[in-house]
Amino acid sequence: MEDDPVIRQHLARIFEGAADLILTGEARSVAEGRELIKQPLDLLVLDLGLEDGSGLTLIAEALKTATPPRILVLTVFGDETSVMSALAAGADGYVLKDSPDDDLLDNVRQTLNGGSPISASVAAYLLRHLRTAPPPTPEPSDETHLTTRELELLKLLAKGLSNKEVALALEISHYTVGDHIKAIYRKLAVRSRGEAVFEAFHRGLIRQ
Repeated sequence: MEDDPVIRQHLARIFEGAADLILTGEARSVAEGRELIKQPLDLLVLDLGLEDGSGLTLIAEALKTATPPRILVLTVFGDETSVMSALAAGADGYVLKDSPDDDLLDNVRQTLNGGSPISASVAAYLLRHLRTAPPPTPEPSDETHLTTRELELLKLLAKGLSNKEVALALEISHYTVGDHIKAIYRKLAVRSRGEAVFEAFHRGLIRQ
């Protein structure tokens, strides 16, 4: 989803040129995006600034569909508000438009495989933000208490590992990884990996 026709056409050529990817649709606005997410999608690549509104709206709506897609934000906005808002809304990855085409394809594949790619400059900002943020409020509720294994898994997610890589690292099946991730989402009241990692850092459950 991209409002600039030149950039949108360029992205379409990149994705159509990749043998392992299938481009199922394009949109330039929130209105067109709403029609696009009515069909099952594996991945949604979108800009935050669209013709008739914010891509943040579509992130929230896409995650409420019957088969929520993975979500990769591709934008020029690297400011605090944009980054934090996108991650809080449920974006799985956040990449700036100055990324080379090959890197963009790698980021797309990584997101499809369960990873959470973030541009280096954005990652550096997030680390600074986390290091300077006030101490988190202790979470006393047993309902949100993560098990030792869930914390181990969450730390690996924070490093951008896919489900398969997490399964190999912890020597468990990818089905078990999926069950743990669902439990983490429920306990932290989140809907995506990016949001889970952000919330975990914010609560002090994991540290850089």
